[in-house]
Parts: sequence; C-alpha cells; structure tokens
Amino acid sequence: MKIVVTGYASLDFVVRLDAPALPDRTATILSRPRQWPRLGGSPAYVTAALVAAGVKDATPVSWVGDDDEGARYREALRRLGVKADGVSARPGRTPVCLLAYQPDGGCVCLYDPGLAAPIALDEAQRGLIAAADALVATVGPAEATREALALARGKVIWVVKADARATPPDLAAELAARAEIIVHSRAEAGFVATAGARRETLRIETRGAEGVAIHADGGQTTIPAEPLDVEDATGAGDTWVGGFLAARLLRGEGLGEAAWAGHASVRAMLAARLETKEQA
Repeated sequence: MKIVVTGYASLDFVVRLDAPALPDRTATILSRPRQWPRLGGSPAYVTAALVAAGVKDATPVSWVGDDDEGARYREALRRLGVKADGVSARPGRTPVCLLAYQPDGGCVCLYDPGLAAPIALDEAQRGLIAAADALVATVGPAEATREALALARGKVIWVVKADARATPPDLAAELAARAEIIVHSRAEAGFVATAGARRETLRIETRGAEGVAIHADGGQTTIPAEPLDVEDATGAGDTWVGGFLAARLLRGEGLGEAAWAGHASVRAMLAARLETKEQA
C-alpha cells in the first residue's frame, strides 16, 4: 500500500520551563531532549508511525530549505526507515518550531516557516500523490493541499489543524467533502462542524490522555488510553494517526482494534523518548 502524507516540515526545539514564559521575566530551562533540534512536523510523525507499523511505502510530501538543516531533516527521516523522496529542498531556511512547555502543562509554540511563499508541489511530489492509494492531508500550504486533493485518486484522510491561514473555509469544506476519515482534537470539533463533514464520514476526536472518541454510523464509541507520565507529548496525536491508519488500511482491522493500535504506536514513541532522556 502506498500512502502519502502532505504538510509542513519542521525541526523542533523543545524545552521544559520552571516558570511561565512572560515578558521581561527569565524562565529557566529544566530539560530539553538529547536530540536538539528534533525531527518534527505532522508528515514526519505520521509517516514514521506508519512505517513502524508495517506500511513500508509511506512517504512524506513536504518542503525544507537548501541548507544544512534541510539535509539534517531528510537524514533523520532515513534513519527511521522513512523515504525522503517527497521532501523538496527549496531556496531558503528550513522551518523550525520552538516549543516551550510551561509548569501547568501548556505549551508556547513559535513557528518560523523559513521558506518564502508560495510553496507549490513539484513534479516528483505530484507523481507520488497521483500514484498513492491514500492521501493523508495534514496542515500545510493551502495551494499545495488544493492541488494534492485534485491529484488524489485513492482514499483521502484529513488530519485537522484549525488554522484558517493554512486551511481557509473553502479548503476546509473541500477536505470535509472528500475525506473518508477525519481526525481532529476535541478543541477542533467546531472547526470540523463548520466545514460540513458528510454524515457517512468516519470522524475521530482525539482527547489526549483520555483516549479517542470514534463517531461512526450515527453513534459514538470511546476508546480510553492508558496514561503515560511524560513531560513532552509533542507528536503524540500524529503518531496515533499513523498507527491507526496502518491497522485500518493495511491490515483491515476493526475500528476498536485500530484505535488500540494507534494507542500502541503512541506508547512506543513516548517510551523511546523517555528512554533517550534517561540515557542522556
């Protein structure tokens, strides 16, 4: 099975603070990952989980700069067994994201897109999308997402980010009309409702440590998650998507079994992150 995942790339600089990040105040960094920066962005997390769960032909379609960080991003993908063929190097800086986790669990997120707009698909990326059995559309450049939808011949899965700049109302409506599966957080439920998802669309609401709510056939089923005490859950939602889709699309598992497979992917990712921290 060929699955393509579109969206923004990022190298993530993650820190945990001892105090809220406020103007004219200094907060101390209590910890940061051994890998700094770390591979980030929805396409990387989703495809890494897909590959780890057995979908060997899962490819991110994204954009990095023609700089050392861009080379680092592609090499980090390859170390995870993920193909970097769909990651296009463009003139400019590779996007980076600063993630500062606060004492109350909240996170301050600062994103530097790096690359100059507009960002469009190249011929290699178009070929990958047209040949794919499934397109997973995550948050990315609006025009590239529009073109990807036009090229897609297989299933469409929409992983929602309620950002009107990347997903204006008309694009959200198009995604909602095409998608067979929509995955969103509890806070994004209103955004999806406004987009007008079809009644028959499988809709999954992620609820962090509480698990997920599956909306299908007019009903709702809640699949709880076993909590894992972590300081940095960056990428957990996207990792869940990869594990779920591998079980659902590749192995044809039922919704409950696929949801548990998503949970297992998240636990494996977070456990590896904890192990790396302990070894640091």
